[in-house]
Amino acid sequence: PDEAGAWPILALREGSVERTGFVLATRGGAVKRIAPVGDQATAAFDLAFESSLVAAKPLALRSANRNQAVEIGGTMQGYSWTLNGRTWGNHQPIAVRKGERIELVLRNASIMGHPMHLHGHHFQVVAIDGRRFAGAVRDTVWLPPMREVTVAFDAANPGTWAFHCHHLYHMATGMMTVVDYAA
Repeated sequence: PDEAGAWPILALREGSVERTGFVLATRGGAVKRIAPVGDQATAAFDLAFESSLVAAKPLALRSANRNQAVEIGGTMQGYSWTLNGRTWGNHQPIAVRKGERIELVLRNASIMGHPMHLHGHHFQVVAIDGRRFAGAVRDTVWLPPMREVTVAFDAANPGTWAFHCHHLYHMATGMMTVVDYAA
């Protein structure tokens, strides 16, 4: 811009009034002090919107060949994040066979939310907290604390594919495994 100015880019912490951010300022732009809290708390990021979505191109209707429980766990004490009680390197692969329909029952037993991401596939959200529906097709799903989301995918892309928390600092401290096609 030709004129001097300052533009704050702010974000509120989920479910709270605390905020953070930065200020973009031109040379000579006056940067005013910004309060560390907002006027009102944001809503918690939950599954209300997810449960309202319907797939434009859902998976073909068929029963799952297998349901695989995946418990998301971990703690800020010691900062260790797990899938089924194991960290990466000591992980238990999710074994699949080409042609199977797999349902992953993702249960978050931790106090933090996790965006769970599967490489090499798209999955469909088919249940939230046990309530079945034909939800969105995606490769990442938000899993709030102490909630359960079930996703289904067709094993149609042989190989070894990462499945992990997309908070990369959670993945780096253990919250990762692989989907592995049987030979």
